Amino acid sequence: MSNIALLVGEKIRALRQSRGLSQEKLAFKAGIDPSYLGAVERGVKSPTIVTLEKITIALDAKIEELFQFDHDIATRTDFSFVDKISFELNGRTEEEKKAVYEFVKQLLWFRDKK
Repeated sequence: MSNIALLVGEKIRALRQSRGLSQEKLAFKAGIDPSYLGAVERGVKSPTIVTLEKITIALDAKIEELFQFDHDIATRTDFSFVDKISFELNGRTEEEKKAVYEFVKQLLWFRDKK
């Protein structure tokens, strides 16, 4: 995963959520596959400039907005696993966050039990 892909994906997710759109709705408006959009938001896939244009049009945003990062985040080059988990939980409900926490807690308990 590249740092820029993570930052752009995070920005797309933030813009989508600020507009009250689900991944499915944004993907439909942009004419792309919802699973691909999810991978872009996670920084797993690097979209073409044409796909970025489709996404920004669907978000009613300017393409430049995708590259305007919080200075503190943009200067970080190393994302720890805690950062990655936090990124994935961004925008999730408290119930979903609690479920992930309980899952991780059980997983670690099981692993330590061996």
